[in-house]
Amino acid sequence: MRKAELVQLFGYTDFVWTKFRRHVPDAELSRIAEGSGWPTLRNCLWHIVVAYDRWVPAIVDLKNGTMPEIGAEDFMTWEQIEAGRSRVRRALGERLRAWSDEELAVIQNVEIDGKSLRYSRGELIAHLLLHERGHHGDVTTLLWQLGMEPDIQLDYRFFLGRHEKEDSEAPT
Repeated sequence: MRKAELVQLFGYTDFVWTKFRRHVPDAELSRIAEGSGWPTLRNCLWHIVVAYDRWVPAIVDLKNGTMPEIGAEDFMTWEQIEAGRSRVRRALGERLRAWSDEELAVIQNVEIDGKSLRYSRGELIAHLLLHERGHHGDVTTLLWQLGMEPDIQLDYRFFLGRHEKEDSEAPT
């Protein structure tokens, strides 16, 4: 992928994240979602955020990191979640803006779980952003399982801004 496409996908994941934050109160983050593969929203959101801890080192230093464990008091509020997300997204965003299309396209040896594999930084950035995008579906399913069905317009077409309807504000 070219830099412009990666930057746009990076922006789209922020767009969706902002919608979730606007519509999900802190009290819902740790409520048990029966029948879900994720026990709670906070577990799913944590997984999305800490995947950056695993993949940003692979993108920047060409060796993947480890995913930390979630602590009992971690990710209980949007403030905590945003602190973690800002940290990892800032690190990736700074690098993404600095690299050229050519630098993003160079195939390199990347150490992933002790194995040397060949990827470009652009491919790994796309992998990470698409991983997050995939879990957006988990979040919307969790919202439904928790009895929350906010009218959130998450489709990429809404990100493009070529629509007339804005979704409603967050519950107070």
